[in-house]
Amino acid sequence: MVSTRMEYIARELGYGFRRSLRSHLAPVVLMAVALFVFGLFLLGTKNLQKVIQLAQEKVSVTVYLRDDAGGEDRDRLSDLFSRLGGVRSARYVSPDEALEEFRRTLGPREYLLEGVEGNPLPASFDLELYDDWKTLDRIRMLVSELEAESGVESVVYGENWVGKLETWIYFFVAVDLFLGIVLGVATLLVVENTMKLAVADRRDTIEVLRLVGATPMQIRVPYLLEGAILGLAAAFLALLLLRESHSFAASRLPGVLFLEPFGVFLFLLAGGALGAAGTLLSLNRYLRYKKS
Repeated sequence: MVSTRMEYIARELGYGFRRSLRSHLAPVVLMAVALFVFGLFLLGTKNLQKVIQLAQEKVSVTVYLRDDAGGEDRDRLSDLFSRLGGVRSARYVSPDEALEEFRRTLGPREYLLEGVEGNPLPASFDLELYDDWKTLDRIRMLVSELEAESGVESVVYGENWVGKLETWIYFFVAVDLFLGIVLGVATLLVVENTMKLAVADRRDTIEVLRLVGATPMQIRVPYLLEGAILGLAAAFLALLLLRESHSFAASRLPGVLFLEPFGVFLFLLAGGALGAAGTLLSLNRYLRYKKS
């Protein structure tokens, strides 16, 4: 019984492709265009995440020590930093090291230090935070705790910059989610309407199957597989277009990311799933219409 069903499905699938090979070209191209647009959105999201990650890596806290802070204060603060939950690492910067770093920062304008007597820079600790602690509220809480410690002159973390970064991250994530939902629904509708062409082209075959007593599942399975294969072909075509677009963009903006191998696999899988889903929606509407 199972082998008979499999033979039926394979025969219908092969027949469908042979009979409608040319008519499949339009649905594949239309689905490829929809998936290409959705793929551009995915690439934009991936590169936006990278930009946000790079911006977050710049978030750090600098703890400046008082001039009269001694070795005991330094050791106590080092021990405190190792116990604080939000601090990934702490690096002590002596006044001499701070001056040397400042000198390197000045580069060819190092001559500006020629008139400075002695070393006016204080000792400090550069704190690297865990990613989930790089929010304005948590940094403020951490800074408030550190400013109360003896031996600490001030704590700097770029409050305005961190606040703006956080606002922009929330904005981009909200826009990204909105566009993702809109494009996902639009892609599904495009695929559904596209697969209507294939279903309409085969309505005589579907009607014959209904008249000879085929169950809805027996009618659906070959078309679902056909839709999945068409969706897979469309996703492959869209990937080729995306690869060319990425090469064009990368030649002008080095560092632009493309989908990773697992992402390519998921994209192909999504193409097949969309093709099957679009076919299922079209078939269900057609079969309900016939019943009514």
